[in-house]
Amino acid sequence: MGQSRESKEEFASRFAHYSRYLGQFNRAIDAVLNGCVKMHVFSPSGRVIYTVVGRGGEEFIDPFKPFCSCKNFFFGVLGGRNQTCYHLLSYEVAKESERFDKISLHDEEFESFTELLVHDLTDKEDRGT
Repeated sequence: MGQSRESKEEFASRFAHYSRYLGQFNRAIDAVLNGCVKMHVFSPSGRVIYTVVGRGGEEFIDPFKPFCSCKNFFFGVLGGRNQTCYHLLSYEVAKESERFDKISLHDEEFESFTELLVHDLTDKEDRGT
């Protein structure tokens, strides 16, 4: 008999230590469960870029700074109203649960990937999302 899948509630209970981030917690859990936390791994260099697909499109995150390209990070986190955004919280949950959507790319694709990512981010700003 196969192992049963963990329910959303069971999965979320494993990360109750993040539930203090009220508005971001449920969205972060949903993002991880829906495979929205992307780990783009370039080889052979081993460079890694993280993105999270959200309502407004794909957001670039650097969890080590920390930084996120979303408006909530800019206005809420840098503005002092929030401690984090749900994209960065999604990264933490994905890391602890080892549930990244890992995408393998070759180093030759790095430049075009980053150009497309920057284009998508600036295009999103032009659209006001």
